[in-house]
Amino acid sequence: MDEQLPEIKTLDLSAKSFPEFVEYFFARKLLPDEQQYKYLFSDLDGEQFDEAVPSSPTIIVGYMTRLFTEFVTLVPPYSLAQIDQAIWSILGPYFNLTEFVFRSSVPEEKCAECIRSMYVVYSDFFSKLEPKPDQTITSFFMWWDLISHEFWNDPNMNHPGTYKGDPSKLDDVSRRLLDITFETLSRILEIQDTETQRCALHGLGHFYHPGVPELVQRYIDSGKSELPLVWVEQCRDGKVL
Repeated sequence: MDEQLPEIKTLDLSAKSFPEFVEYFFARKLLPDEQQYKYLFSDLDGEQFDEAVPSSPTIIVGYMTRLFTEFVTLVPPYSLAQIDQAIWSILGPYFNLTEFVFRSSVPEEKCAECIRSMYVVYSDFFSKLEPKPDQTITSFFMWWDLISHEFWNDPNMNHPGTYKGDPSKLDDVSRRLLDITFETLSRILEIQDTETQRCALHGLGHFYHPGVPELVQRYIDSGKSELPLVWVEQCRDGKVL
């Protein structure tokens, strides 16, 4: 008699309401990295899951758009460390929800709206934080690095994911989304806050858009930057770590 395989329990975040979606990620105790995976794949009532597969990626993208648009009103109940952990969970390798922003199964206009909504996190929340977070809070700086990795490397995206750094080989939808990302980062770079500009430059340094060198050079030539010139030049040249 064949041995029965254990049941795989799947978490469907798109089956949750929007408030439940927000609570799932933000209403969490803080844990070290080595303990987070199992904990984050358990519901707040303790139910454990093996994987997260949404039945509707479009709903997930819509939830992210609303979260980013309403960020400043949604996150006050949580500590900055909880917010940081939640962003890493959403954008990072655990749940990697930005993969759905670039999937052909989600309407392009929904994906574009989600990318544009990320501006609000920086304009209405991060740029206004005083004092600025210490180096233990990394999600806002790494935000666009995580997304660029998904854009250029995920084989489930619209394009094959083998053309890192060569926008000319992207399909039409992916190229338009790359342009929208560049436009969004350009707007963030205009915010008059040094740490916010640092986040934007870091993102621009990872996205390989052909407009990056000229944009960042104009930023350098303005003479208003308080950031190290060598680092800004690395962002301009796509060589930033």
